[in-house]
Amino acid sequence: MTNMYEYVVLRLASNSVRAEVVNVGSVLFAPSGGFDVRLSAPLNKFRLLDADWTTATVSALRTKIEEALAPFESVADRVNALSVMGLCKRGEPGFFFANGPAEVESEMRLVESHFIVTPHQRKQRGPRSRLHGELSAKFKSMDLLGKSIDDLARHRIVPHVPVPGHPDLKSDFVYKNGVYRITQTLDYRVAVRGAHQKISEACTKTMAAQLATSVWGETTKKFAIVNVPQEVADVADAHLDLLIANGFEIFHDTAKDLANYHNAVFSH
Repeated sequence: MTNMYEYVVLRLASNSVRAEVVNVGSVLFAPSGGFDVRLSAPLNKFRLLDADWTTATVSALRTKIEEALAPFESVADRVNALSVMGLCKRGEPGFFFANGPAEVESEMRLVESHFIVTPHQRKQRGPRSRLHGELSAKFKSMDLLGKSIDDLARHRIVPHVPVPGHPDLKSDFVYKNGVYRITQTLDYRVAVRGAHQKISEACTKTMAAQLATSVWGETTKKFAIVNVPQEVADVADAHLDLLIANGFEIFHDTAKDLANYHNAVFSH
C-alpha cells in the first residue's frame, strides 16, 4: 500500500561571525508514528562548522535528537521541537509517497541528493530533462530566454532559479511581469519504472514552488509543462493531480497547449 512519509532536513549553524549553515541530515517521519534520525553528511561537512567534530560527537548529536523527539507523538510537535533546537525551519516538512521500505530508501536518497550533498557532488548530477532542454531552445529562439536572475527585471524567462532561502531547490523557469510566474516541467518519456519514480520529482517541484510562493507572495502563479506518452498516462495522472491540488495550471507538450501556455504566461 502506498503511504505518505514526511521529513525535515537537519541543519547546523556555526558560532562564528559568518554564521554558516550546513545541511547535515534528515528526520524521516513514518505514517506509523515512528521516526528515523539520519545524520548522513560526511564528517568533513560537519567540520566545515567546527574542526573538533568527530564520529563520537555526531553519534551524540543523533542520540540528543532522538531523546528530544521521543516525548512527542505528532509530526508538527516534533518539527517544532527541532525548530526550537535550531535544527530545522519551523513548519517546513517535506513529503513523498512510497510503497514499502525499498521505495522509502530510494526517496530518501533523493532527499539527500537535493539537500545534503556537497557542492562537488552536486556538480556530478545528471543532465536536465529532455523537455527542459527543448523548452529552453524554444524560449531562446523567441528571444525570451534569460541567463541570470538579473534578467527577470528585463522580462526574460530565466531557467534554474533557486528558491530564496533554499538554494538547493530550483524552479525550472521563472518569469516576472508584475507577479512571479513559476514553471515546472515533468518529462515522462522514460521507462515505466522511471515513470513511477517521477512522483518524487513531482513532490520536490511542488515543494519548491510552495516555498517560493511563501517568499514572493500568494499572487505568484504556478504552471507545469508535461510530456506524457500514452503508455504511462495512468501512472502520471496521480502525479499531475498533486500539482493541480497545489494550484498548478497544467499544459501538455503539444502545439495547442504550448500556445495556450504562452498566452497565460507572457500575454498579461
